[in-house]
Amino acid sequence: MRQVSYKEIINEKNYILIDVRTPKEYASETVPGSINIPVLLDNERVEVGTAYKEVSKEKAKELGIEFISKRLPEVFHKINELNKKYKKLIFLCARGGMRSGSMTALFSSLGYKCSKLEEGYKGYRKFISEDLSRVNSGIKYIVLHGRTGVGKTKILKQLESKGYSVLDLEKYADHKGSIFGAIGESRKQSQKRFESLIYEHLRESEHSYVFVESESKRIGDVYLPEIIADSMKKGLHLFLDTPLDHRVKILMEDYADASEENILKCIKFLNKYIGKEKIENYSKLTKLKNYPQLAAELMVDYYDPLYQKSISKWEFNGKINYENIDEGVQGVINFLDNVDFL
Repeated sequence: MRQVSYKEIINEKNYILIDVRTPKEYASETVPGSINIPVLLDNERVEVGTAYKEVSKEKAKELGIEFISKRLPEVFHKINELNKKYKKLIFLCARGGMRSGSMTALFSSLGYKCSKLEEGYKGYRKFISEDLSRVNSGIKYIVLHGRTGVGKTKILKQLESKGYSVLDLEKYADHKGSIFGAIGESRKQSQKRFESLIYEHLRESEHSYVFVESESKRIGDVYLPEIIADSMKKGLHLFLDTPLDHRVKILMEDYADASEENILKCIKFLNKYIGKEKIENYSKLTKLKNYPQLAAELMVDYYDPLYQKSISKWEFNGKINYENIDEGVQGVINFLDNVDFL
């Protein structure tokens, strides 16, 4: 049976990774770009595992064959369609064991050009942990700083749409990086998936620089890899600023879909930092749906003073003031055009 390491396929183009683990395992963490065609569904894997522990290895295998046999026509159809699009099919499971091995053996016997990923997802994780320093080396980080609501993420998105190199950490973290940062996000990010997204982004980059938003080491439920945090510290630092009314407008756009319930939960969390009177006022403004006033007061009372404490440790290579996002984007581009590290 042919097996390949992730290092062997990293520079190949016409292949597809097929994750044969359960939907739950796949949703939690996988190789970016892979697709899920499970050998066992979530409940089936539990049953097989129970049989293995409480009955026998043979009984577990029997159950596994029974479960997958019911879906073989559907699985065959999906694999057949992928085979028309890709030159190589590479199956992966947790450790490159029975699940990926059985799928590789089956479809190899049917004449498909396929392999299994050596050591599976575990092998992939080991490789990228060791290789992150290589793909990160030689990249200069240009870090965008600014108070809450200045539109750093919007500026990054516009830069990316124009072809500039951008590492959107908040997008990969599924979090906006503040107490209100989880509002509007659809899933809870895992540390392994977060690190994989960063690695794959840097690996595919063709630039010697990358724009990134200033972040603390923790973004929601995940943490920046140490090597990325260090590279950001050693990078070039830009301070962005825009009038308060524009910041309020930006926040209204960013949190347009936020529910009253979620906003009140976040305000309640501020109890430990802000006096009771202000908390009651914020709650009142929320219930009245006076969100512009709420945003303005939160920035003036809480976010701006908090940011001011952390800003003193940075020496900025440039400052950009703007009245709208387009002006901010152009200011960043002008800065890039005038640096000489490239």
